[in-house]
Order: sequence, then C-alpha cells, then structure tokens
Amino acid sequence: MSESPYRPTPIGARRGGLAADVADYVRGLILTGALEPGVKVDQEAISQALGVSRSPIREALVGLGKEGLLDITPRRGAFVARLTPEDIIDHYELVGIVSGRAAAMAADALKEEDVEALEAVHDQFVAGASPADLQVLNDDFHRIINTAAPRRTRWLLGHLARSVPSDYYEFTDGWNAKAVGHHAAVLAAIVGRDADGAREAMERHLHESGVAAVAELRRRGFWSDHDSNSDMDKESA
Repeated sequence: MSESPYRPTPIGARRGGLAADVADYVRGLILTGALEPGVKVDQEAISQALGVSRSPIREALVGLGKEGLLDITPRRGAFVARLTPEDIIDHYELVGIVSGRAAAMAADALKEEDVEALEAVHDQFVAGASPADLQVLNDDFHRIINTAAPRRTRWLLGHLARSVPSDYYEFTDGWNAKAVGHHAAVLAAIVGRDADGAREAMERHLHESGVAAVAELRRRGFWSDHDSNSDMDKESA
C-alpha cells in the first residue's frame, strides 16, 4: 500500500481563518505533486490530518476551485485540475504585471527611509542564509515595495501570491543567485527613481520565477511523460 499524501500537520487558526490554512495545505499537496492531476481530494483524510471539521475544508476546496487548482463536480467531489506549464507561467506573469505596477509606484513615491530599508534587506539577501531566512528576506523585499501601492493593489497582490506558493522551488539549484540579480535590478531602478525601469525589472523577475517554478515542478514529476512531451510539442510548434 502506498503512503498517504495526507500527512498529519497541526495548524492553528490565523487571521484568515481555518479555511485559509486548509487551502494552504491542499495547495501545497497539489503543487508539490503529492496529489496528482485527476485525483479526487479526500476530505475525510484532510479532516484527520489537520484535525478540522468538514466546513472549513469545503470552504477551502471551493476557493481552490476558483483559483483553477481543482475541478469541482456536483455530487462527485473535488478533483485536482490538469494544469499546464503555460498555466503556471501565465499566473506568475499576472503577478508580475501587478507587482510591476507596485514597483513603478515605489520608484515614484517610496520614502527615503523605506528605500534604505529595502537596501538593507537586499544586502542581507546577498549575504546568503538558510532557505527559510532567504524566504523571509524575499518576502520583506517585496513587502516594502508594495507599501507604495494603493490598498486594492496590495490586496490583489496578496491574493495572487497565495494562489501559487513559492517556497517549493525558490532558493533551490541556485535560484537565490538569480533572484539576487533580479532584485538588484529592481532596487537600482527604485533608487534611481526610474518608474519604467522598476516596472520592467519586476515583470522580468516574476516571469523568470514562473519559468523556475515550471522547471521544479517538472523535476518533481508534477507532469507525466506524456504531458511533458505534449507540452514540448506545443512549444516547438
């Protein structure tokens, strides 16, 4: 018998509530390949693994269906959607468009003390640390930039960022070194008050993030050989 993908994971309610925690858990199972495309999501197994009732699970699955990660069929249940590499890259490019807007605003309006804080975070990132520390510093870098954006833009960025977690691929296989260069370009444009340059650098950064996500998902076997060959045929057409 194969090992269940639903490993016990204690969770605690946060600001977003139990449904948000359940969504994070299931999203992680999907995007790490633990739950393969086409597989039905086992609500009872999730309930036992997380120690939560069915109500937040149903709410989480509905949300993941809206994100496009699940296909919800009435009276049958929720099934893992068959995402393509193009779906993943498209998502990151959407994040890039909104993040680019925020970066352009930061170049125009970020206060000097915030620019200095951004430089300090970047210096720590360059110095290197554990993957967990790099993740925090990466989040801090983008958070400082996003403070220059209006409330609705920040809300949309938060929603888009939660839809595809980055911690399953970032800072592996030298990605942190690439991210250093990307961040340096964004930072230089913001310091130089170059709004167009900041927008372009941020959009490029998120596009490359999507490419890296696809590469890592391929490495983890998220797509079958048949799917991979079909994607390669599309790309070469």
